[in-house]
Amino acid sequence: MAYETSSDMPVLFYDGNCPLCNRVVRFILDQERAPFLHFSAQQHHATLDWLARHPEYAMNEDTVYYYNGKNLYARSSAVLRLIPTLKWYWGFLYVGWFVPKMLRDALYDFVAKRRKKFGGECLFDPRLKGRVLQS
Repeated sequence: MAYETSSDMPVLFYDGNCPLCNRVVRFILDQERAPFLHFSAQQHHATLDWLARHPEYAMNEDTVYYYNGKNLYARSSAVLRLIPTLKWYWGFLYVGWFVPKMLRDALYDFVAKRRKKFGGECLFDPRLKGRVLQS
């Protein structure tokens, strides 16, 4: 079942050609409280369509983005905004909000520059069926 694209739908935009990014998506699928989050690879036509409908936003392939239905968050802020979607025992990650944004984003950039070296394959997870952003 495909979900309709709506302006208030929460979406995680990630680099679909990145093994680490795909592992993070699988991690979220394993650890989420409930299946309400939608996903879209930045290279996917639905992301390009979404960007055309939201000209106020621009995306860089080296960055993960989280759209909560109202605002688009990038880098470490996007990652931290995902914490409430995870199971209760990941709540300790809220401590990340106490780290200054400049330091959080520096750590994010350090990992992002090396993300494709983590190896592995970028396979479509069947659990994403019906949860991929549609245009």
